[in-house]
Amino acid sequence: MTRQLHPRRTSAVFAVLLALLLLGFGLRMYKLGVQSFWYDEGNSARIAERSVPLIIAGAAGDIHPPLYYLALHYWRAAAGDSETALRMLSVVSGVLLIAVAALLARDLLNPLTGLAAATLVALSPFAVYYSQEARMYELLALQASVTTWALVRLASPRPASATARTFAAGLYVLGTAAGLYTQYAYPFVMVAQGVCVVIWLAGGGSAHWRSLLVYALLNVAAIDLFIPWLPIAVRQIASWGVAPQTYQLAQAALDAYRWLVVGRTLDLGQATLPLTAISALALAGLLSGEHWRARVFLLVLALLPFILLFAFKLYREAYLKFLLVCAAPWLILAAHGIANAATAAANWLFKWRQSLPHRLAIRPVAAAILTVAAALTMQPSLNNLYNNPAYARDDYRGIARMIESGAQPGDAVLLDAPNQWEVFTYYHRRGAPAIPLAYRPVSDNAVASQMQPIVAQYTRLFVLYYGERESDPGGLFERWLAQHAYKADEQWVGNIRLVVYATQAPAQTSSITATFGDSIALVSAQITGGEVAPGGLVPVSLAWRALARLTARYKVFLHIGLPDAPPVAQNDAEPVGGFRPTSSWAPGETIIDQRAVWVRADAPPGRYGLYVGLYDPSTGQRLAIDTSHGTAMAGRLYLGDITIATRR
Repeated sequence: MTRQLHPRRTSAVFAVLLALLLLGFGLRMYKLGVQSFWYDEGNSARIAERSVPLIIAGAAGDIHPPLYYLALHYWRAAAGDSETALRMLSVVSGVLLIAVAALLARDLLNPLTGLAAATLVALSPFAVYYSQEARMYELLALQASVTTWALVRLASPRPASATARTFAAGLYVLGTAAGLYTQYAYPFVMVAQGVCVVIWLAGGGSAHWRSLLVYALLNVAAIDLFIPWLPIAVRQIASWGVAPQTYQLAQAALDAYRWLVVGRTLDLGQATLPLTAISALALAGLLSGEHWRARVFLLVLALLPFILLFAFKLYREAYLKFLLVCAAPWLILAAHGIANAATAAANWLFKWRQSLPHRLAIRPVAAAILTVAAALTMQPSLNNLYNNPAYARDDYRGIARMIESGAQPGDAVLLDAPNQWEVFTYYHRRGAPAIPLAYRPVSDNAVASQMQPIVAQYTRLFVLYYGERESDPGGLFERWLAQHAYKADEQWVGNIRLVVYATQAPAQTSSITATFGDSIALVSAQITGGEVAPGGLVPVSLAWRALARLTARYKVFLHIGLPDAPPVAQNDAEPVGGFRPTSSWAPGETIIDQRAVWVRADAPPGRYGLYVGLYDPSTGQRLAIDTSHGTAMAGRLYLGDITIATRR
């Protein structure tokens, strides 16, 4: 399988490969530390801080085995603990993946395919994205490609020295054991490799059956190295309590294939051109050229883990990164399609005009043009990765800075997802305490027992909701806060929902009452008037009563401002933190709606009014107000005065 080249051509191939490695390194280093660590990366960073025994003990209770965390632990000791330093381990894995993909393509097919494959992997948005993440997936893809290359070297029909074959065997055993210690999905790679070996050796007689026995013994050796961890792995996989996601198979498969080709940073509509181009090239690589076993080998490596993801009901967006192990073989097939097309083009041109340079000189030029054209179709995805905020990682760094910039005595941060404490406290090392909430609370009483002391001790709560479907499926914590605290603000930061609450009850009850529209009465309002500091919260408790059955879902707003000017602070939301929309109110029912207005730090000082109203969010039309015990204008009911103090 290995092709021998003239020394001069070998030097040229090496020079091009070195240039591609430098290109891949540059793409992976570009803006490496610009984005914050997201949830999983923060866990990697904090786990790597621990001692080796604690890392191993922690991994024994996690769904990830310990090898990546141990590697990051030692990497951190040498490189530092910044975002750039910790992500560099994945950068190195990604650059090595380019080199191994080139070697694998060369040994299976030919050197030109190797260079085209190196180019596609270097520019792959999927590979670049996970080369910029402090997680184990780029390392996993490297391990899969290294062990596959070792198998190819072992299966090569060319004579090899005993030392070379021993090296390849050892590389396979150690690489396979390392893959098992890196990710519990690695057996998908082993299954695909096993099918490939059977196809490769089929019909080869007794000598090939002996090779199959050697392959089996190598796997036994690799699994023996994993035996100490095997009981833990079985226990963790068996107890993994993530519910399968419902989906339409065709749409889900297309979405997974989109990730494989262009990663997560290009939606399906924009991905049509690169999907079509890479698919056509891979099909051309599969159906034409020599070495049919090598082409089937690559197809199995690319598709079987993909199929097993669905067969084991593991399809969900969070798990599509496992498909990174399929990327290199699929791109090698596409690269082979490029090499075949370049050969056909060179032959045609040479026949058309024999005065042209020899077709062997035309072929690499044609391959380079086709490779660049294919790579350019993926460029929008790389642009999104670097520059589009819609695809940015969750900004825990920004959240921590925002909370710290307006810090006040009595602040606390509540974290509702398991292990969210690790990523948040990577950035938030002092100031307001970060308090993890119980994972999957079993009852309202359990929630109350944790929340009541918190609400009694702290006056302002910043709650980071993330993955509530897993961490609090019943929404018990948020429901409790909607009823016992005063929700002031809600904003999305990537996949994190940041909600701010006041905990202190209003100080006085207003005598103001009013009717909004024909069917909603304000029975009473509790407010806290007087002075509020910039950054402070103004709690309000509103008692509503439904006078008739409501079908519309109105929003309630609180405004702090002048009568004839836009508000300087406001709160717009459905009643009771969104849990009791007006369409759910029964006639005669009284709804206690607790909320607050967050006076931002940059709010202009002065004396303002506090106003309440309701509006239809579909039209923006405010409900008319009828009141005999208050003042209303322009669909707003005056509740009292608020003075915003001068910022000190």
